[in-house]
Amino acid sequence: MSSSIGTTRRWATAVVGAVLLLGGASAGCAVGKGAPDGWTYLNADGIAIAVPKAWREIPAADLPAGVLAAVQLKEHGSVIADVEVLAKEPPTPKGRKMTVKPSAPFTLGGHPSRQMNYAFLSTTDGLPRRVTEVTTKAANGRPVVVLITASGKGAGSWVDTMYRIANSIQIGTIGKGNLVKTWPKV
Repeated sequence: MSSSIGTTRRWATAVVGAVLLLGGASAGCAVGKGAPDGWTYLNADGIAIAVPKAWREIPAADLPAGVLAAVQLKEHGSVIADVEVLAKEPPTPKGRKMTVKPSAPFTLGGHPSRQMNYAFLSTTDGLPRRVTEVTTKAANGRPVVVLITASGKGAGSWVDTMYRIANSIQIGTIGKGNLVKTWPKV
C-alpha cells in the first residue's frame, strides 16, 4: 500500500508542477524579447518595435515623407507620446536641450547601433519633450532611426515606457507565432 501512496503523491506533484509551469508560461507570454505583456508589434521596413496596445498606428497614406511607420498615443485629442521609424536622421529639435545622455556602443541584429536620450523645452509650444533616439540598420541593411518621444508636462513619467520600447526593437518583422523573420541580403 505504501508504494501506491508514494506513486499517487509523485503523480499529484507532477500534475501540480505541470499546471503551474504551463499556466505561468501561457499567462506570462510576452509578444517578443523585451516586449511586456499586453503590447503589440509595429513592423516597419525590416524592423519591429513593441508598443502598448492603446497606441494607434498611423496609416501609411498619412505619414510624412521620410517616415516609414509611426504609432501615437493621444490624450484629450493631443498626441502625448509617439514612435516614428525614420529613413534618415531627424532634424535637430527646435528648443533648449536640458540633458543629453548617449549610450555605450552596442549591436542590434549584428549591426552597430547607438542610443541617445535627451530632454528639451520646445520653442514651438514651450512644452517639455523627452526623446529616445535609436540608430541602427533594418534587415535589408538600410539605416533607420527609431524616434520615441513623449511630450507635455507629464513627459518625464514616460521614461520607463520609452526604455521598454527601445529595448524591444528587433531586426526583422514579427509574424504569426511571434517568430523573427529576416531576409538575406541581395
